[in-house]
Amino acid sequence: MKRKFPYIFAIFSLLILLSAPGHAQNLQLVMPKIVYIGDTVEIRYIFHSEAKLFGGEFSDSPSAFLNLNTEYDFFKANAADFAVTKATLEKINAEYTLTMTVIPWKTGYLQIPPFNLNSLVNSSLDFSKKIAGSRAQMTITFTPFIISLSPVEVKSLVTKTGHKNFMPQSAPLVMGGTTAFLVILAIVSLTVFSALLFILMHIPRVASFIKNISYLYSLRKTSRKSIKRLIKLQKESNAIASDKDFAEKIQHILRDFLNKRFGHDFSSITTNKLYSEFIELSGGTLDSHQEDTIENLLAIFSRLEYIRFAEEGSFLSENENNGTNERSAFIQKSIQLIEDFDKEEARE
Repeated sequence: MKRKFPYIFAIFSLLILLSAPGHAQNLQLVMPKIVYIGDTVEIRYIFHSEAKLFGGEFSDSPSAFLNLNTEYDFFKANAADFAVTKATLEKINAEYTLTMTVIPWKTGYLQIPPFNLNSLVNSSLDFSKKIAGSRAQMTITFTPFIISLSPVEVKSLVTKTGHKNFMPQSAPLVMGGTTAFLVILAIVSLTVFSALLFILMHIPRVASFIKNISYLYSLRKTSRKSIKRLIKLQKESNAIASDKDFAEKIQHILRDFLNKRFGHDFSSITTNKLYSEFIELSGGTLDSHQEDTIENLLAIFSRLEYIRFAEEGSFLSENENNGTNERSAFIQKSIQLIEDFDKEEARE
């Protein structure tokens, strides 16, 4: 108990000094107790004053709190020695607490030069809201209040770690989920690389494949356009009085289809020469499916030419069994013929 008495007496004396009215007792607290370069240090400076030190609510209110401007010119001028990341000023009656969060950049002693707290407060206050009056009144200055902080010892990292040499290189840290992402990325990259390698090793085959795909697409496009023209002709059938004109339009659509499909001019080839023309285009031989398709084409052309060049009074007949006329039948036969040519290309 006797050993503890001096400590109890010292604490009791400090409390008396701090609570004594009319005496300005300043106290500086530093956390953490041991500071190393690059650490975040909190410095609290507690002082007492009955005088009107600052403007605005710091004089008028019994308690106030203000976030101070960390871009203050004094702080920026000393940025090479330390950085102030946060600063606040709190007032409770006549007790003031200045709190500064500081990062020291140099070893030895962190010595913050004396600065005018009144100027710092004035630069932080919004006078347009906190001080009534004109702009001229906003320039009112109070008596400078100089803050002199005690130096804080800043130790070297060598003292903290005990290592005097460079640390060996360590593996990079991996964030959660990064491994799965890298695996997926590796698989995708390997797939793309394999595809590119295959293309480079088989350029002729790939080029031929792309050419065939493009050719088939153009054929299907030609077929679709021809079928649309036939369907449109069927819808306009009632407006075409002459069977001769109707037959001529069907034959014109089919010849135009053959021209674009085979890249050969069928416009002036007569019906009786169409077969030999296809034999020549196919290299001298036709399979059974090709034979059937060409025969259907010749049958359609023969009937259309008969209607076009027959004597007056020869018309496209009406089917009494189902009520459909020969015009619609020819449209359907022509569409089926175009589809048969598409099946021939797909079969090859």
